[in-house]
Amino acid sequence: MAWQKGQSGNPGGRNKEKAFTDALRVAVNEDDAEGVKKLRRIAEKLVACAVAGESWAVQQVADRLDGKPAQESTLTIDDKRDATDWTRDELVAFLGNAGNGSNGAAKANGRGGGPDSVH
Repeated sequence: MAWQKGQSGNPGGRNKEKAFTDALRVAVNEDDAEGVKKLRRIAEKLVACAVAGESWAVQQVADRLDGKPAQESTLTIDDKRDATDWTRDELVAFLGNAGNGSNGAAKANGRGGGPDSVH
């Protein structure tokens, strides 16, 4: 369906079906019996667990303060070429074929050979 100029591709707007998330946000922003925000209490417990040596808590604190580290991906293609030498179309076709259980890039680049592998 083609959109007319000035017509929104998403006239309904963002999905508003996040009832649990909205309820959770309201709950953690309420004050507890002592007048302290519940979210503050949760943060304090997380920090206490991290200080006590809980590795999962240390990771949570680090991820929130510094952000999660970028993940490195490695792709190995048994085609005697480095992955950086492939065209975008060849890589897209290869990954599409790999996701469909096909034997890899033979269709993308016209060469036969052994099965390709993605690691």
